[in-house]
Amino acid sequence: MPGRDPGEAWRGADAAWGVTGTLLAGIVVWGGAGYVADRLLGLQGLFLPIGMLIGMGTSIFIVYLRHGRSD
Repeated sequence: MPGRDPGEAWRGADAAWGVTGTLLAGIVVWGGAGYVADRLLGLQGLFLPIGMLIGMGTSIFIVYLRHGRSD
């Protein structure tokens, strides 16, 4: 179509992949930190779920700050 930006159709997909990556990265990084804490302290699965919850909450907050606020 004349007058239409060819990259416009992919803007939504870019945002969706950014949100997905942010959410997964938060869970993996903080869950990994919880796993390492469990291994260092000799515990069995105490800090892993805590780390995953912290990562999920932090990731949701970051997604809100980037994409959810209206200017």
